[in-house]
Amino acid sequence: MKDYLDWHREQTAAINECNFTDYRFLILRCTDADRKCGGLADRLKTIPFFMAAAAKSKRVFMIRWQRPTKLEEFLIPNEINWSVPDWMYPKLTSFADHPEVIFVPTVGKTMQALTRFKDRLVIETFIQDYYGGSSAYYVLDREMDPEKEVDEAYRKEQRDRAGWPDYEIVFRDLFYTIFEPSPPVATIIRDKMESANLVPGEFSASQYRAFYAVEHQKDVRTQAFLADKANNALNCASLIHPGASIYFASDSQAAVKFASDMNATHTDRTIVTFNDEAEALHLDKKNQWKSGNVSDFYSTFVDILVMGEAKCMSHGVGGFGIFANILSRDPSCVVRHDNTRVKNIVHCKQWVTSLEEQELKNKYTNDAIW
Repeated sequence: MKDYLDWHREQTAAINECNFTDYRFLILRCTDADRKCGGLADRLKTIPFFMAAAAKSKRVFMIRWQRPTKLEEFLIPNEINWSVPDWMYPKLTSFADHPEVIFVPTVGKTMQALTRFKDRLVIETFIQDYYGGSSAYYVLDREMDPEKEVDEAYRKEQRDRAGWPDYEIVFRDLFYTIFEPSPPVATIIRDKMESANLVPGEFSASQYRAFYAVEHQKDVRTQAFLADKANNALNCASLIHPGASIYFASDSQAAVKFASDMNATHTDRTIVTFNDEAEALHLDKKNQWKSGNVSDFYSTFVDILVMGEAKCMSHGVGGFGIFANILSRDPSCVVRHDNTRVKNIVHCKQWVTSLEEQELKNKYTNDAIW
């Protein structure tokens, strides 16, 4: 990866409006023409795969978003420049129709295109994959490293998850090598963490996705249901990191209010909520990304980047929580408190205080909490 990043810097420093056709590009895209790009997690947890695919094919990796706006409004390049230059847009006015460009959704088609269309100027893609293309990354990483080899039995057993342990090792460092928060987002994060006394690496995060798959039918989630789920999410967070402050994030304001009220009743530690009036927006819901206000989406990036500074994570269904976990400082310190399969839901039966820490650790294996 370091070799590729060095190479990428050399290439982008030399590319200009006159010579760009001498290079080859791999672009992670989300355009107005795409029916579905996915939310923030779907779009960005694929980054290790893109680095490996670009390195293997000797292509310059770039990112091109159109909705809700350019990614650079929220995250900006750090050590490498992945921005598609402004002058490149009119050169390739219609990426979909240009003969030098091919669009290939999904991991498998992208892998095929890197070989089959190796002479094309641009290969554009986006990937809808819960594990961010980690299975393909697993293969690419081992093809490029002479000290590694593919374990076909392991790959078959793990399927889409085959490279996820590799992601857990590299993801945080790679993410912050490529990205840093845009100035407005960075300011909000700094101010909110300071005001809440959240010290990076010394707090837990609890995430509850309340409206997964029911964004247009929110009334099916009753107040009692939301409160029960939020309570379970917070109990789980209290268990995995006893005594630490907990940052709670949710797409439900009712759940956020419950967590805020719960903070008043538990004096042993702080439950932090950022009480914005509006519920967090989903990047890929048309009725939301056409709102016209870029700042409406800041809270989504603030939530993921604050949770990424947590030591431990309690997360629910969907990709947002798993994305926050893999971005966090210790992805192994995690519990998934909610699941689309009822039998797999983890029930954390009680709140854990710092005074109970040792006792509950001893009981943990005896099913005292779950």
